[in-house]
Amino acid sequence: MKKLILVLITTLFSCASVKENQVLNTAATLKVEISRGACFGTCPIYTMSINNDRLVKYNGKRFVEQQGTFEWYMDRADFKELERLLSQKELLKSADYNLRAQDLPLTSLSIYTENDTILIKHKGGIPLGLKQNIKALEYLLTKNANWKQ
Repeated sequence: MKKLILVLITTLFSCASVKENQVLNTAATLKVEISRGACFGTCPIYTMSINNDRLVKYNGKRFVEQQGTFEWYMDRADFKELERLLSQKELLKSADYNLRAQDLPLTSLSIYTENDTILIKHKGGIPLGLKQNIKALEYLLTKNANWKQ
């Protein structure tokens, strides 16, 4: 009898955790992360990310105006604009540009959706459309920034 009760309890808890994981996975269908790395000079080093919940996370490391970790929520209208921006053709496929350059900072853009992962890495020398889209993405991410820790 004790074994039967133990099996029932184990089954109930395992089903509950599966349901919880399904909810978490469904809610996290989009994640965008952009990071800028070091160069031999004073290039800004930081990482920013956003999920479906519109929470922007920023970690400024060196040579940035705001060092440290900050969080804020993106405005709903800006999030819709972000989603539109992510559908631009330049952001729909993974690519590497000019990665052999020694003194240029590495910029990495990662876009995770439920169906795909897109990784774009560059050290300058990127197509104009991609450059404009990355600048627009960074603008949207920092537009409502709350720099209070």
